[in-house]
Amino acid sequence: MATLPTSGSPVYCSGPMFSVGDLNEQAQVAAALEAANFTTYLPQRDGIEVGKVMGDINSGLDLPMSEILEIMTFVRKIVFALDVYQLVERCESLVFNMDGRVPDDGSVVETAMAFAAGKPIVIYKTTPISMLGGFDNPMVQGLSTTWQYVSDVAQVPAAVSAAVAATAALQGTSFVAGPHLDAVLKLGAAVWGLVPEMHAASNDTPAQLYAAVQGLEQVLGPLVAAADGDPAPPSAPAKAS
Repeated sequence: MATLPTSGSPVYCSGPMFSVGDLNEQAQVAAALEAANFTTYLPQRDGIEVGKVMGDINSGLDLPMSEILEIMTFVRKIVFALDVYQLVERCESLVFNMDGRVPDDGSVVETAMAFAAGKPIVIYKTTPISMLGGFDNPMVQGLSTTWQYVSDVAQVPAAVSAAVAATAALQGTSFVAGPHLDAVLKLGAAVWGLVPEMHAASNDTPAQLYAAVQGLEQVLGPLVAAADGDPAPPSAPAKAS
């Protein structure tokens, strides 16, 4: 009989993923959790990387600026919806990797979303760098609910279990999404169902990848429109004379 995942699964692994060091540290957090039988959502592995998609398309295609903007806008919207869906609906807890000179801004937003949705949160930080006389911004540190950090990656799983138990003991009311958020969640759920197909297309030629993205636009168009009142891409910047 298969062992059930540890309570609190899946765990959203939030943190920067812009350098080799970032990616390695995020993978270490996920590995520590998975060794303790948590399932995880690691965006760099399980989600969609906007930069990679755009880089792959632009590497072999000479597209007009208007088409580049259209594709970029679409991909950014579905990535946002996918992450919101994971944070608010699918994942049961979150670990925020706050290492670095300043907290990663996207990760702060992700953690704030999880906080508002009532998810158990653990902040992982090994650096002694702080912002305000030895302390971090209270609007960030307070997201942990305990005002404490974990500095040893091996201790992250136990901290998540403690946060899950503490949240369960509060017996609060369930989070109810408003109409706009509900539309974003529906789009995110649809994108999540298509992620395996997107990952498979990542090894295609630029032309094939471009065609795949265009196909996704057609499939997801109505959900994108529902999630965003103005789904049209911004106008291309004027060329210098």
